[in-house]
Amino acid sequence: MMQKLALAAALSLTVGGHGAAQSTLEPEAARLTAAQLLSRGHAQAAAQITDVLVLRDPKDSTSLILNAHARRRLGDNTRARQAARQGWQAADRPVERYGAAMAMAQALSSDGAKTRAQFWLRRAAHVAPDARTRARAIRDYRYVSTTNPWSVNLSFSIDPSDNVNGAPSDNTFVLGGLIFTNPAAVPISGFVLRQDTALRYNFGSTQTERNFVALNWTESHTVFTDDDVPTGVSASDFAFRRVQAQIGRDFTTGPEAPRQTLSLSFGRLWSANDPLADEVKLDWRQTYLRPQQRLFSWNAEFGYSHRKDSDLRSGVTATLGSYWARPTKSGGRLSWNAQIGRTDTDSAALTHTALSLGVQYTFSKPVLGATAQIALSTQAKQYDDPLYGPEPRADLGAVVSTSLVFTDFDTYGFAPKLTLEARKTNSNVTRFETENFGLNMGFQSLF
Repeated sequence: MMQKLALAAALSLTVGGHGAAQSTLEPEAARLTAAQLLSRGHAQAAAQITDVLVLRDPKDSTSLILNAHARRRLGDNTRARQAARQGWQAADRPVERYGAAMAMAQALSSDGAKTRAQFWLRRAAHVAPDARTRARAIRDYRYVSTTNPWSVNLSFSIDPSDNVNGAPSDNTFVLGGLIFTNPAAVPISGFVLRQDTALRYNFGSTQTERNFVALNWTESHTVFTDDDVPTGVSASDFAFRRVQAQIGRDFTTGPEAPRQTLSLSFGRLWSANDPLADEVKLDWRQTYLRPQQRLFSWNAEFGYSHRKDSDLRSGVTATLGSYWARPTKSGGRLSWNAQIGRTDTDSAALTHTALSLGVQYTFSKPVLGATAQIALSTQAKQYDDPLYGPEPRADLGAVVSTSLVFTDFDTYGFAPKLTLEARKTNSNVTRFETENFGLNMGFQSLF
């Protein structure tokens, strides 16, 4: 019966559209009929009506969007994508662009193209006409991300600093009772370009476990802006790159049990574009989700690094870390972390024990129109053997930072992030005492 009604409506539209007879169904009424048919599960009838509407006006974005939904319900994802793309191109209002983006995302997701669907859901959130429709796009994005075996995390930042080379506060040092001066060890102004890319693929997934392989790529390049750069110092000397391949497993043993991750990674590091080290790491992590958005996690990591510059610098590393987070009564969020680490090599310059502590607080209310966080961390390092004097080297450092995420200026779900950071290290060996004030400018994903 619905097929006959749809054909009758389509025929009346066709005749009326050419002016040969009085139309019994205006385009607006036909679109409403198609939408009602679609909501009642009559996708074929809705597709037939919207086919004629699109034939009558190829730039009828509303009909194209309805046609895309109908075609997807019928399993014709190719034509659904075509209609959604045409609807996007024809749309001139936010509500139409939003509808076309959502239709495209749903067609892509139904076709198994989850990553592309996520892109269109970010686009839908970007053009959403109001908070309610934006929230729906974000909700769908998060759902699709859980069903997508592939995930890509990209990070890019620019870090201006008055000491990009990490030079000591005092470029004189004492060795054997004699005072030496290193003319190249002076702070240089400039900025650091950083990028992080993480590509991950999940497989063998069930409700309680999943396996994964991942490729992580980190790179940074330094640019000097200082006019007075010491002779022999080049910005390329501070280039750094790490490429790491990882295989692991996420699992849990029950609804009240912690989430666990066990992974093994192999990587290579470059410094100044020359191979620096090959490394292998084994990591075990447990995360406990508690009521009222409280969280606790801990991890243990054991690694071995084979240095290319000197075998004496090759050795093992071990770290044990923990992290706590909880909401506050004022609506903010407080977190703190602790880590102890050990590095053992045949080099007195590297063998040491390190302890670090940190605390972070995220404000509940906007500061300067942005989501604000303040953080404080400190790290102590104690080296085993004397090398630069009669006593083993001992460092104590502190970092204070403030971050602002400007959520009102997001693009496709990425908001500008600005971080101000002050860093200072005290040491009983003056060549390792440093001061640095820097600015980090990047983007942060909001969902």
